[in-house]
Amino acid sequence: MTAPAPAPEVPVDLEMVSRVRLSVLRLSRRLRQNAAAGLTASQLALVSTLDRHGAMTLGDLAAHEGVQPPSVTRMVDALEKAGLVKRVDSLTDRRAVMAKLTGKGRRAIEDVRQRRNAWLAERMARLTPEEQRLLEAALPVLEALAEVPPSPATAAGRADRR
Repeated sequence: MTAPAPAPEVPVDLEMVSRVRLSVLRLSRRLRQNAAAGLTASQLALVSTLDRHGAMTLGDLAAHEGVQPPSVTRMVDALEKAGLVKRVDSLTDRRAVMAKLTGKGRRAIEDVRQRRNAWLAERMARLTPEEQRLLEAALPVLEALAEVPPSPATAAGRADRR
């Protein structure tokens, strides 16, 4: 079976692109500021990944987070010291060590999510019913934008900055 043909590119209003980018960045920054739980953004991302995917080797975590293995090692060290993550032996490879979220880590990530949801719910409660309907209608589009893999040029640019 052959892969479906890619969708034709549609011209995009660059002013709209800029507005969407700025709005998403500002919203993301405000969500992070309102629920950091004493963790850096990188540590929070790592804890969230372990919560979503379960125990992972440090190498797999590094690949998933798009960082170098020594960075993950340092983050896991700090998170382990805080009691949020623990190292466990791999069941399939005796040479490998995996990072696993602890109960304290699970509670911390849940607390962050609850605080972020509460902050966002309070903001959304200020919207008119029509604005809330428009936001709900835009969710599939926002979700699709968030799931689109980076273009080869973007991925290459990211690799150049490392």
